[in-house]
Amino acid sequence: MPNIIQTCATCSKQFLIVDQEQAFLQQKGLPNPTNCPNCRQARRLTLRGERVLYKTVCQECNKEIVVSYDPSKVKNKILCREDYDKFYEEHDPIITDPLPEL
Repeated sequence: MPNIIQTCATCSKQFLIVDQEQAFLQQKGLPNPTNCPNCRQARRLTLRGERVLYKTVCQECNKEIVVSYDPSKVKNKILCREDYDKFYEEHDPIITDPLPEL
């Protein structure tokens, strides 16, 4: 199959549909795309849930950080990446003590 040059139905830019993609789509019984890869990706992203980001400060070092949850609704400490890593180095979540002998 020769490569196909298609015009995007959304942004009118030309894009290429290579023979491997055509073969894959044909094998799956799907039509050739009518939108360019960028417009297809943008459409997929609109289907995802909206993400809200919040500015706050690390409760250890007072460094400004951005988090994906509402700080006013969080009961635990909010830490920057460095303080979070340091906390888990000092408080190993995996028990490292050997098992007692029977």
